[in-house]
Amino acid sequence: MKLLISALFVRIVWVLKVTRMMEIVSSLVPSVVRIRLMRYFRSTDLTGYETLVDFMRSRKLMLLEGHIVDIGAFLGGGAAKLARFCRAYGKKVYAIDIFDPDSDTAMLATGIPQSAYYKNVIASFGKSQREIYNESIKGLDNIVTIDSDSMLVALPHGEKIVFGFVDGNHQREHVLNDFYLVWNHLVPGGAVALDDYKNPGVPHLTATIDELRYHQKVCK
Repeated sequence: MKLLISALFVRIVWVLKVTRMMEIVSSLVPSVVRIRLMRYFRSTDLTGYETLVDFMRSRKLMLLEGHIVDIGAFLGGGAAKLARFCRAYGKKVYAIDIFDPDSDTAMLATGIPQSAYYKNVIASFGKSQREIYNESIKGLDNIVTIDSDSMLVALPHGEKIVFGFVDGNHQREHVLNDFYLVWNHLVPGGAVALDDYKNPGVPHLTATIDELRYHQKVCK
């Protein structure tokens, strides 16, 4: 099902891979509130990955065979939360990021590029993105960091994925690529979560995600 929410909120859309059908579920995360809290507490998790962990726990995804993919790991706080959660189940997290905030040239509805927003957040820490990331994941040996443009990434042949989170480069071609990077390795019953659905700041993402939903409903 799909939950209806205010335009002041960002949706995370869940796409569950079932044998021949899809289910869409939305989770609510107040965008303005979460950004302010991140800055106040100097958190390196901008999205609120507890929502993802709660979803995986409720769906018992850790009982499936496979690992986790986090595309757009950014400052690493979210990837660290995923890794702490899944390590008890013997799973690892593929954390993918190019670590170059200038690479995302997608335009926000405000008329500024996504990259400017990233650089503003990074600057508040007084360190480089990679330095912040390395500190966030320190001591977590079940994170596999892939420092690359996701368009150039290929997961190991035959690798099984139970859950993937797509919040990387906001350009259309990247979103499509990132979805299928996970989807093509996703086990039945697994899930892909896509951030910023119905986010008025990046309206083109909603159209791209709707395109993915339609295509999967037709083809699966």
